[in-house]
Amino acid sequence: MFKSYRYHPNYSQDVAGGFLSLTYSHQIDPEKPLCRFEAVGGTCNDPHCDGQHFREMKISGDKLLVQLGTANPGKTPEERQQWNDGLKLVLQELRRKSIKDPNGIAVEIANYRRQFLKDDTRVVNL
Repeated sequence: MFKSYRYHPNYSQDVAGGFLSLTYSHQIDPEKPLCRFEAVGGTCNDPHCDGQHFREMKISGDKLLVQLGTANPGKTPEERQQWNDGLKLVLQELRRKSIKDPNGIAVEIANYRRQFLKDDTRVVNL
Protein backbone atom coordinates (compact mmCIF):
# COMPACT_ATOMS: atom_id res chain seq x y z
CA MET A 1 0.00 0.00 0.00
CA PHE A 2 2.91 2.35 0.77
CA LYS A 3 4.09 2.14 -2.84
CA SER A 4 0.67 3.33 -4.02
CA TYR A 5 1.64 6.92 -3.23
CA ARG A 6 3.52 6.82 -6.53
CA TYR A 7 0.13 7.32 -8.22
CA HIS A 8 -0.64 10.53 -6.30
CA PRO A 9 -0.74 13.67 -8.49
CA ASN A 10 1.84 15.44 -6.27
CA TYR A 11 4.27 12.52 -6.10
CA SER A 12 6.81 13.96 -8.55
CA GLN A 13 6.92 17.28 -6.70
CA ASP A 14 6.98 15.74 -3.21
CA VAL A 15 9.55 12.96 -3.60
CA ALA A 16 13.21 13.63 -4.27
CA GLY A 17 14.58 11.01 -6.61
CA GLY A 18 11.34 10.64 -8.51
CA PHE A 19 9.88 7.25 -9.24
CA LEU A 20 13.17 5.48 -8.54
CA SER A 21 13.28 6.86 -4.98
CA LEU A 22 14.38 4.11 -2.63
CA THR A 23 11.59 5.18 -0.27
CA TYR A 24 8.80 4.08 -2.61
CA SER A 25 10.45 1.82 -5.19
CA HIS A 26 12.67 -0.85 -3.76
CA GLN A 27 13.40 -4.53 -3.22
CA ILE A 28 13.79 -4.43 0.55
CA ASP A 29 13.45 -7.82 2.19
CA PRO A 30 11.73 -7.22 5.54
CA GLU A 31 12.93 -10.63 6.77
CA LYS A 32 16.63 -9.99 6.12
CA PRO A 33 18.66 -7.77 8.49
CA LEU A 34 20.59 -4.77 7.21
CA CYS A 35 24.32 -5.13 6.89
CA ARG A 36 25.74 -3.98 10.23
CA PHE A 37 28.32 -1.79 8.47
CA GLU A 38 25.83 -0.06 6.19
CA ALA A 39 23.30 0.34 9.01
CA VAL A 40 25.66 2.80 10.72
CA GLY A 41 26.51 4.66 7.52
CA GLY A 42 29.58 2.74 6.44
CA THR A 43 30.43 0.67 3.41
CA CYS A 44 30.54 -3.10 3.47
CA ASN A 45 33.60 -4.72 1.94
CA ASP A 46 33.00 -8.21 3.35
CA PRO A 47 32.35 -10.65 0.47
CA HIS A 48 30.81 -13.11 2.96
CA CYS A 49 28.41 -10.64 4.60
CA ASP A 50 24.91 -12.09 4.80
CA GLY A 51 23.21 -8.76 5.54
CA GLN A 52 21.05 -6.73 3.18
CA HIS A 53 22.90 -3.97 1.33
CA PHE A 54 21.54 -0.72 -0.07
CA ARG A 55 22.92 -1.52 -3.53
CA GLU A 56 20.68 -4.62 -3.58
CA MET A 57 17.57 -2.70 -2.56
CA LYS A 58 17.37 -0.50 -5.65
CA ILE A 59 15.18 -1.54 -8.55
CA SER A 60 15.83 -1.06 -12.22
CA GLY A 61 13.75 1.27 -14.36
CA ASP A 62 12.30 -1.78 -16.13
CA LYS A 63 11.18 -3.37 -12.86
CA LEU A 64 9.63 -0.07 -11.76
CA LEU A 65 7.59 0.13 -14.95
CA VAL A 66 6.43 -3.47 -14.57
CA GLN A 67 5.28 -2.70 -11.00
CA LEU A 68 3.37 0.38 -12.09
CA GLY A 69 1.86 -1.17 -15.21
CA THR A 70 0.75 -4.45 -13.68
CA ALA A 71 -1.09 -2.85 -10.76
CA ASN A 72 -4.33 -3.07 -12.74
CA PRO A 73 -7.05 -0.98 -11.07
CA GLY A 74 -9.89 -2.68 -12.96
CA LYS A 75 -12.52 -4.39 -10.81
CA THR A 76 -14.23 -6.48 -13.47
CA PRO A 77 -12.72 -8.51 -16.32
CA GLU A 78 -13.97 -5.83 -18.73
CA GLU A 79 -12.35 -3.00 -16.73
CA ARG A 80 -9.09 -4.95 -16.47
CA GLN A 81 -9.10 -5.39 -20.24
CA GLN A 82 -9.85 -1.68 -20.74
CA TRP A 83 -6.89 -0.87 -18.49
CA ASN A 84 -4.58 -3.17 -20.45
CA ASP A 85 -5.74 -1.82 -23.81
CA GLY A 86 -5.37 1.81 -22.72
CA LEU A 87 -1.96 1.18 -21.17
CA LYS A 88 -0.77 -0.37 -24.44
CA LEU A 89 -1.82 2.81 -26.25
CA VAL A 90 0.04 4.98 -23.74
CA LEU A 91 3.19 2.89 -24.15
CA GLN A 92 2.91 2.91 -27.95
CA GLU A 93 2.67 6.70 -27.90
CA LEU A 94 5.75 6.94 -25.67
CA ARG A 95 7.67 4.66 -28.05
CA ARG A 96 6.54 6.79 -31.00
CA LYS A 97 7.92 9.86 -29.23
CA SER A 98 11.13 7.93 -28.34
CA ILE A 99 10.64 8.54 -24.62
CA LYS A 100 12.80 5.99 -22.81
CA ASP A 101 13.45 7.61 -19.42
CA PRO A 102 11.87 5.42 -16.69
CA ASN A 103 10.75 8.49 -14.69
CA GLY A 104 9.08 10.02 -17.75
CA ILE A 105 7.31 6.77 -18.58
CA ALA A 106 6.27 6.31 -14.94
CA VAL A 107 4.74 9.81 -14.92
CA GLU A 108 2.65 8.90 -17.96
CA ILE A 109 1.53 5.58 -16.43
CA ALA A 110 0.48 7.38 -13.24
CA ASN A 111 -1.34 10.03 -15.31
CA TYR A 112 -3.12 7.33 -17.28
CA ARG A 113 -4.18 5.58 -14.06
CA ARG A 114 -5.70 8.78 -12.67
CA GLN A 115 -7.48 9.36 -15.99
CA PHE A 116 -8.70 5.76 -16.06
CA LEU A 117 -10.11 6.00 -12.53
CA LYS A 118 -11.47 9.53 -13.09
CA ASP A 119 -10.32 10.33 -9.55
CA ASP A 120 -6.97 11.99 -8.73
CA THR A 121 -7.35 11.17 -5.03
CA ARG A 122 -7.69 7.40 -5.43
CA VAL A 123 -4.14 6.11 -5.11
CA VAL A 124 -4.70 2.87 -3.22
CA ASN A 125 -6.06 0.00 -5.30
CA LEU A 126 -9.00 -1.07 -3.13
